[in-house]
Amino acid sequence: LRLNVDALSVMIPSSKRTAQRVVFVCTQNSARSQMAAAIWNRHGAVPATSAGTHPADAIHPEALAAARRHHTPITPRSPQHLHDVLAEGDLVIAVCDNAHEELPSDLERIHWSVADPARPATSTAFDTAFAELSERVQ
Repeated sequence: LRLNVDALSVMIPSSKRTAQRVVFVCTQNSARSQMAAAIWNRHGAVPATSAGTHPADAIHPEALAAARRHHTPITPRSPQHLHDVLAEGDLVIAVCDNAHEELPSDLERIHWSVADPARPATSTAFDTAFAELSERVQ
């Protein structure tokens, strides 16, 4: 019995692929994906944006506050649905387990499992998520 390496190709993004843009995705596009895009845009050469599979009405106030505490402003805009944002040439990074499960199976993406800071909705939870995202981006 052997593992067919080709079977994994849809799950592992090509290291040779050049993305036009990075799209960070979480369920509501109100916290993790917003913070991740802001962190990426602060450090990366390729632009980033964010989207959700079930967008909230607004960005979580604690996400905005955490970004301010870390001198990484989030561009104020309403959460967006993935279908309204995704374009050819985008690399998708799911920062949420639920959103990752909802993505089309043929969509090339990376999955970062980051705990939802909106569940406890504390400053500490948002700072922890921000730190984890920062570590992954840098």
